[in-house]
Amino acid sequence: MRLNIYLTGVGGQGLITFASVLGQAAVDSGLRALVAETHGLSQRGGAVDVHVRIGDVDSPLIPKGGADIVVAFELIEALRSLPFTNRTTVLIVNRRLIPPPILKVKLPKPELIEAEVKGRVARAYFINAYDYAVKIGNPVFENMVMLGALHALSRVSEVISVESIEGAIVKVIGKAVSENLKAFRLGRSIASSVS
Repeated sequence: MRLNIYLTGVGGQGLITFASVLGQAAVDSGLRALVAETHGLSQRGGAVDVHVRIGDVDSPLIPKGGADIVVAFELIEALRSLPFTNRTTVLIVNRRLIPPPILKVKLPKPELIEAEVKGRVARAYFINAYDYAVKIGNPVFENMVMLGALHALSRVSEVISVESIEGAIVKVIGKAVSENLKAFRLGRSIASSVS
């Protein structure tokens, strides 16, 4: 068994914490897990990519076209992730559009991004994770909303239990554990109503 999960977003969205929780949950489930991050000016809102490989894997980086699942924390980053996808990839996208730090850049319309993404993968799901995190009390929880959606909408649930992920949240995240657990559970519950 092998599962390649490519994460993409911008600095400050919690991708590395997301990957740490997922990797810990995989290890706690008796699986091999490799996590590798590649990022530019992530602390300044630059692009962040994290490769999570679970199961029978020997190298940390997912090859182009090799992602089973892509989790995009932002709409433009969903477009940027397309080289890692193939016709069987499941794509889970946060419907958040963050303007790049470059001034006077014309942003694409969200509906055009969604249409482009849907045409390139087996299934694409769009989540308003940021809005749900704000309702919990802080946008910082958007990563755990996305983790809940990942678990509910992909093969991850076949190899890693809810209990293992919740246990990993407790181990990895030192602050606001109850809010992070709530965000994860919310992500799982809203996944049934996304398209």
